[in-house]
Amino acid sequence: MSTMAAYRAEKGAYLQGLAANVKRLRQERGLSQTDLYFKADVHRTELGKIEAGETEPRLMILHVLAHALGVTVDELIAGLPVPKERKPSPLAANEEQ
Repeated sequence: MSTMAAYRAEKGAYLQGLAANVKRLRQERGLSQTDLYFKADVHRTELGKIEAGETEPRLMILHVLAHALGVTVDELIAGLPVPKERKPSPLAANEEQ
């Protein structure tokens, strides 16, 4: 597997884990996505993408979500492994093609 493919696979798995954590915490609190959207003041499209594992939220958004859910940022990322792969430089990506 190429470095870029390994990076993409690991990132995808990580984002799916984060998505599952956010959704689980939201549901444990009896909140719908709309409830969380209003409580956190995070755009509903962005929240939907986070829960679908389609976007990598910035730290500030994670902090806002954690606060709205009454948890720490650590609890949002609980159980997720520290990523080993890093996004290769554009030069490395070009070499793989």
